Amino acid sequence: MDWTYFHTLLLVIQHGISLVGILIILSGALQAIYRYGQYLLWPSAREVISINTIRLGLGRILVLGLEFIVAADLIGTTTTPDYYSVGIAAIVVTIRTVLSYTLNRELATLSRDG
Repeated sequence: MDWTYFHTLLLVIQHGISLVGILIILSGALQAIYRYGQYLLWPSAREVISINTIRLGLGRILVLGLEFIVAADLIGTTTTPDYYSVGIAAIVVTIRTVLSYTLNRELATLSRDG
């Protein structure tokens, strides 16, 4: 088996999954901006949309997007030949995991309150 082909395939998969995560986050942010604009511009929308509802939706999208990006980073560690790059990837995954954990806690609080 040609390992160069396998390495290239893993890199393409990694970048594809990372792109999916970025697109999820971008679409969620645009949707939250749109809903916030509705909230500000049309008083009748305030009966249906609340700030906490917008935050809850955005938070869920952020967590989903971050999970895709973490998965891409984990795939990337399999293609990395040195310990330095693996260490950097581990730090990035740790930061994103902590961020996901704190977002999930806030989302749970918003779901309970709202």
